[in-house]
Amino acid sequence: MILTTLASLLFCIATLGAEPPQTIAPQLFRQQTLRNRTAPKPNDSNQASTVTFYAMGDVPYAPEEDLLLPKQIANLPTDGHFVIHVGDIKNGATPCDEAIYTKVASMLGKSKLPIFIIPGDNEWNDCENPAQGWKYWLKHFNNFDTKWKYDFVVNRQKVRNENFTFNLDGVLFIGINLVGGRVHDPAEWKTRHTQNILWIKSTLQANHKNFHAIVLFGHAHPMINHNDFFTPLLPIVKTTNVPLLYLHGDGHKWIKDKPLGTDLITRVQVDQGGIAPPVKVTVTRNPNEPFIFDRRLPKSP
Repeated sequence: MILTTLASLLFCIATLGAEPPQTIAPQLFRQQTLRNRTAPKPNDSNQASTVTFYAMGDVPYAPEEDLLLPKQIANLPTDGHFVIHVGDIKNGATPCDEAIYTKVASMLGKSKLPIFIIPGDNEWNDCENPAQGWKYWLKHFNNFDTKWKYDFVVNRQKVRNENFTFNLDGVLFIGINLVGGRVHDPAEWKTRHTQNILWIKSTLQANHKNFHAIVLFGHAHPMINHNDFFTPLLPIVKTTNVPLLYLHGDGHKWIKDKPLGTDLITRVQVDQGGIAPPVKVTVTRNPNEPFIFDRRLPKSP
């Protein structure tokens, strides 16, 4: 449950540990992604009125999932516009060796659909050496989607290039670096959360209300360590008066609820990738059911 007290907003913790990967700055820029591989176009007959994508997270965690994930990638239907991996490419106990980043990047890179990925705590924040983990993440996953060709423009935040956004048929997608795990550096966390809020604000302004729904990708399960992100997010979303889906990993078990104090925001925590295949998400123009989920689980006999 999220605590939104004034004290949590004003609480300031002295800087600890390594310097943050990037420093805060208000400047933003637009960047169209490189396009090197053709992605199949969605074949959904209702694609003119809906937008479909697939989401996964917290995978691969175990040796058997090293075999499962490539199969899930190969079996992805082509009716989606893209796939999002919401972080944690390894379990928390495994050392942050570069070979793991290389391995998972190779697995994901075989997707027919473009894959976007945001950081998880296991491959960065919770590493024994977070700075080294972050270097590996940037090397192998930053701008990962540019391996594919697609017909929409992706914009990225100047001070946090891993933060991205794009607009598909009136659905505004925003990816941010919001991780769970331990607070490895309080000053870095505070700075990054502020940058995330600035990115969301600037994205909404740049789209001039040219959207009927927002999908926000983060890794972290909402908790007290993220108060300085979610507390200012609420009035921003209420100002838009459009439904927002916050889709994340971190907790491993499926959750769909509205825990943030407004009916405008739906929260979904995806299944851990070893438990279920990537979930199919369809965004509609129906205000009564803006987000439809198909977990694609095997049907019971």
